[in-house]
Amino acid sequence: MRRTFIILALAALNVHAVDCIRHTFDYFATNFQDHALTMPGEMLPDSLYQEQNGLVYTIKYHWTGNHLDSMNLHQSCRALDYEKNFTYIPDWKIDSTKVGKVSKYDWKSLKDKWHFTVYRTKDSVYIDLNKEQHQIFYIENDTIHKVDNWIPRNWIIYRDPNNESKCSLKSDNGFIIDTYEYEMKGNTLIQKSIKFDYKKYFKAHGPCKGGNKYTTIYYRKGK
Repeated sequence: MRRTFIILALAALNVHAVDCIRHTFDYFATNFQDHALTMPGEMLPDSLYQEQNGLVYTIKYHWTGNHLDSMNLHQSCRALDYEKNFTYIPDWKIDSTKVGKVSKYDWKSLKDKWHFTVYRTKDSVYIDLNKEQHQIFYIENDTIHKVDNWIPRNWIIYRDPNNESKCSLKSDNGFIIDTYEYEMKGNTLIQKSIKFDYKKYFKAHGPCKGGNKYTTIYYRKGK
């Protein structure tokens, strides 16, 4: 009887477990240079909160269906008595095509002169920025591999063996760069990430500069 109770309790604890590999892959596939490259049916960012050594940065996303209407951004540093609020209205034009299992998305912005081309399958994505910067992400053996032509390294995102909701980005020399952890609360997906400050070993930073970067993003299901 006691063994049955333990099994049921463990099953209940795993109900809200989140596959960090899949969601981290979707995050990289739809967020490039801090732009939300939203695909139909994805989890859409609702809000973002970020803190780094006293610097606070927030975003509130406003959507109509899957269309991003605007973003309200806030940045402040109490130590420097600095605060800034502004609204960003994207003017993205999106053309999409599909050939076999490959979906192609062309993102163009007349205002910012950005041009992204995204090629995506279930387990891989190739992102081309103005034919200059390229990023590739693909899932293999339950890990995510990241290749970037600006930083010629093959980074790996792997699952925490003790927590399937947590992943870490590791450099090719074994240094942990970022961590990503997920939880579901109702219909909201919460992503908590830490970008570690490896530069702290080289020089000291002043207020609101350097330090680990802590980010929380709240997502809702797209339509």
